[in-house]
Amino acid sequence: MYIDAKCASIALRTNPEYSASPIPKFWNEWLAQGEDRPIMGVFGVCINTKGKDFDYWIADLYSPWKEIPEGCETRVIPGSFWAQFPCTDETLQDTNTKIWSEWLPALQGYSLAGEHYIEVYLFPEDGSNELRVSIWVPLKKN
Repeated sequence: MYIDAKCASIALRTNPEYSASPIPKFWNEWLAQGEDRPIMGVFGVCINTKGKDFDYWIADLYSPWKEIPEGCETRVIPGSFWAQFPCTDETLQDTNTKIWSEWLPALQGYSLAGEHYIEVYLFPEDGSNELRVSIWVPLKKN
């Protein structure tokens, strides 16, 4: 699937002291804010993914006509061809590990298109609480 995120810039909130292992703590602290959260948190964005060192952002789509919430920044995620990996919040880490240790090394004809990837968190439109989760990895044809 090709998505040109340059047209839909993304507003992000970050805590640079977190690395891979404390990400759930970051989400729990953010969720504990309840209705006081400055953004909804539809995305988890990993930027500059060089091994285990990266910046992790809790993010929403950015609407240029709205004011950027305090404590948030904007970043533009370049448009790309995205490989999408459906999973659940319980299988997210296992799926992530398999993408980087098994799927990507075996991939032929494509390579990473950037130093970022996106976790997408969506609640179904039917009002149920079953969270739909997927990991998006940007690719380019070799």
